Amino acid sequence: MAPYRIADHRVFSVDGHDFLFLSAENAVFEIDAGIRDFLDQGLDRRSDPLLDAARLSDDRFDELARLRVIVPVNGGRPPARGSIPINTLVLHLTEACNLACVYCCQGLSHGGRAMSFETAVRAVDFLMTHSGPARKVTLVLFGGEPLLNFKVIADIVPYARKAAEAHGKTIDFSITTNGALLTDRITGFLLENNIGATVSIDGFDAIHDRFRKFPDGSPTYAAILPGIRRLVKGNRPVAARATVAGDPDAVPAVLDHLLSLGFAEAGFAPVTTADPAYQLNEAHMDRLLDRFRELTDRFLSTASTGGLLGFTNLIDSLVTLHEGEVKTHPCGAGLGMLAVDPGGRLHPCQRLTDADHPVMGTIFDGIDPEAVQGFRRAGALSAKPGCRSCWARAVCAGGCYHEALVREGDLFSPNHHYCDWIRAWLDVSLDAYGKLAVADPDYLDKLSLLRGHPPLPGCRPVSENKITMEKRSTKGRTP
Repeated sequence: MAPYRIADHRVFSVDGHDFLFLSAENAVFEIDAGIRDFLDQGLDRRSDPLLDAARLSDDRFDELARLRVIVPVNGGRPPARGSIPINTLVLHLTEACNLACVYCCQGLSHGGRAMSFETAVRAVDFLMTHSGPARKVTLVLFGGEPLLNFKVIADIVPYARKAAEAHGKTIDFSITTNGALLTDRITGFLLENNIGATVSIDGFDAIHDRFRKFPDGSPTYAAILPGIRRLVKGNRPVAARATVAGDPDAVPAVLDHLLSLGFAEAGFAPVTTADPAYQLNEAHMDRLLDRFRELTDRFLSTASTGGLLGFTNLIDSLVTLHEGEVKTHPCGAGLGMLAVDPGGRLHPCQRLTDADHPVMGTIFDGIDPEAVQGFRRAGALSAKPGCRSCWARAVCAGGCYHEALVREGDLFSPNHHYCDWIRAWLDVSLDAYGKLAVADPDYLDKLSLLRGHPPLPGCRPVSENKITMEKRSTKGRTP
């Protein structure tokens, strides 16, 4: 028999229950004292990592191997990345913006190229052709401020819907906007066409207006509020996206404010910038983690009564853990998603549409296979030696490409400045996951449904996935 070893893992305890997190599989199981003792003994024998199969009965060995708690020393699961259909296409409708946010990393202005309707049509046709057997596709409306090119939006949405129907597909639309152009007409169009909307808003006026200004320096909060109030009255939930720049202590109050405006949920992201005047320093990041812990406690308290606190960051983490998604790359950029610039060139994502960034082909001539494969190879977790031994690698995979470019100077570098923070946040998320798994496991399925994902086969409550030393488990998710 080939020698086996205990897989990379993390053991944590919640309310008297022990859990196992498999680093390479992004899988969580409840374990009994016998399994924990087995794992602890393995950790104590670091000088001899080979597993003594005699310590396990045949059925225990088979079960732990199936769940990949133990893995071959000289083997592993090869990445299964072949030809991946493009199911999401981002239309970079304009390079212009009607705001002048001082921390903006894209250097946008009133000028810049705008996508023509003809180019948008070719982009939609490209999506239909290159989405392969995918039955559902997504068209993302992005900018700059995409609503500056509303005429093209108004024409391309019905065209795309008809094109999807002709190809036997359904299509979903989403838009990210700063909210300043949400007139009655535009808001009515978004609602009538069931376009999912995310609004960039940093909080209440005192916080939002620090950095998000009009080109003349005037504040924007009061100007965007009427449109937001119209938009949130629709049937489709609207999300807020807040950039955290400077002191993060107000994050809980900002979340409360955004939810009070009618947003279904709000997510927070540290500002991406090379300018130290706006970057969050180490002390800021520590305080941001404290605020996230505070919101996690509130989330769990709200969940205990059947409610939902719309804290996007935690919801996304819990869904990722529950569904066991294993990342081989930081995100879908260059995999199932591409972005089209106003001239029709293809890029990995909407944040990498500058001329200096990788070009994946054009919507006119098709995908450049060598460029796509080169990007995928360079961005893969396997190409990042510093990430391979990190216990959070299956969740992070090195972090955002654009963030790496801005902060590390290398598109494919791990986000070293966030490594410790990501691990600490995953610890918080695992603790919250364990508490929900013990108290109300069905709640985790509800969170997946909130993201439009039906529960995965076998992805039942962690308490039903329990691994015991005494007898073979008959349930559990196979990663």
